[in-house]
Amino acid sequence: MKNMIIYVSPDVEEKILYKHRIELEELKDALKYGKPKFIKQEGKIYIALTHHLRYITMIFEYNKSFANVITAYSSSEAQIKRYNKK
Repeated sequence: MKNMIIYVSPDVEEKILYKHRIELEELKDALKYGKPKFIKQEGKIYIALTHHLRYITMIFEYNKSFANVITAYSSSEAQIKRYNKK
């Protein structure tokens, strides 16, 4: 999923900032520099587990190199273990 275009609607950006304390730039940096692991869910839905300054989980809809972010939040212990698993 290289060169993925990330879109975050204003409503989602506000939610992840105020509810989950993740700024949009932090999310983009984590995806760019954090070596994300992608997990396919149903249909076009994916989960990205990544770590740059902290562990972040992002849920998004992916279509032809375009990622529409649904939500992002701090990763749980189980998600961190899955990210670190080789």
